[in-house]
Amino acid sequence: SVSGRRAPPEGPASAPATGAAATAHAPAAMPNYTGNFHYDEKAGYLVTAFRLRHTVILAVLRRKAFWIMLAFHMLVHIAHVHGAWEQCLVRGSDWFVGWHEINVISAITTFFEVFYTNECWKRYNTLYYMTRMMLAITYDFIVDFRLLIGRISRPHLRLSSRYMMSSVMLFFYEMDDVVQPYEWDQLLRLGLLKEEEISILRELTPAEKTMYLVHWAADVASLGHALAVEKIKAPPNLRKDLLDRLRELRHQHSQVRDILGLPVPFQYFHLLNFMIVMNLLLWAYWMGCALSPLYTVVYAAASMVFMGMMELASAFADPFGTDEVDFPVGAWLTEWLKQCMTLMEYEYPGEADEWKAILEKEARLSKELINVDIFMDCGFADSPRRPGSLDSPRFATDWTSEDVRLAHRLFGVGAAPRASGTSSSSDGETQTSGVVSASAKELASA
Repeated sequence: SVSGRRAPPEGPASAPATGAAATAHAPAAMPNYTGNFHYDEKAGYLVTAFRLRHTVILAVLRRKAFWIMLAFHMLVHIAHVHGAWEQCLVRGSDWFVGWHEINVISAITTFFEVFYTNECWKRYNTLYYMTRMMLAITYDFIVDFRLLIGRISRPHLRLSSRYMMSSVMLFFYEMDDVVQPYEWDQLLRLGLLKEEEISILRELTPAEKTMYLVHWAADVASLGHALAVEKIKAPPNLRKDLLDRLRELRHQHSQVRDILGLPVPFQYFHLLNFMIVMNLLLWAYWMGCALSPLYTVVYAAASMVFMGMMELASAFADPFGTDEVDFPVGAWLTEWLKQCMTLMEYEYPGEADEWKAILEKEARLSKELINVDIFMDCGFADSPRRPGSLDSPRFATDWTSEDVRLAHRLFGVGAAPRASGTSSSSDGETQTSGVVSASAKELASA
């Protein structure tokens, strides 16, 4: 596309693996919801600091401005070392610049850049939340509408959900204000839109396309709800809940478009770039007047930090593209389509007989669930052992008489025994001292 967000697929897409080949040796990994690159937070300071792949360092090194300013710094340094620019250190000369004066510019530039980066980061987080919420609303709508109409008229569910899913797909396709021909073909091939529907939508503006589809979905959902009211006496107020889901989806579409259409004003962006350039030029000149070549390393590192923050902030400002930090929309939509189809079409055990057979066989849960340690030795932080658990010494040797009687009433292990070998504690409570009755020991082992 014109903006470079997407490119048409090269050749036919490969068919997904099925059967045993798809699941053999497949590692269980968490879905990537945050970006295109996972990293290890515990890799170490040096390993993380000096890596280049998936960093803004490479983006800075591709900038001509970085090399021009570094060349200016080297030119000043070489001239000063060879005695051709000694007046740069003479206080009061026309070429002298003090570090205090430079520090004022640096402080102002740092504040402006941190503020800009923070605003772009908040914008990035807001767009992430709204985009993920857009997909989650679709799940909720399909689940709610299937519970209402699934046993009465599955076509109502499929048609309304298809229009809702098409609106989401077209929203992402139109991030660059144009739907490519291969994208229309993809919607047609997936069965999300028909030829006659595409012919209507082609003539509309980007906002109108999604609004039309949301309205079509709402109309079908209203008819499905009316049928459910007639057939199974469904509550009339459920119609409002279904339509609220669709209104929220349209609201998310509008909000994302509005945020993308309101970037940080160019005047602020221009002023910030001007301050960064002036600050780096002053650093290049002042550090170039030093005799030590280590100042060149310091200048290069400081330039990379300042310019790298701008590169990162600019990537945050528009996360729908091909930058390293941009949202993996393709992976999101692939997972989203799979989940929507599963929620719409899967068959569950109690669907045929309204759970009657399963309900008849349902038994009480096991008492062992009372004392189960969850996620122990499974990669999560281990919880401390609960006081008084069944494998704790206190359970068998430090019970009060009231504890024993209460446990017998709860678990039904005969009559409450009289604890033997009791002694009085400092606070007046009567406790067992090491030995409990045979019934209590039996209860503890149980």
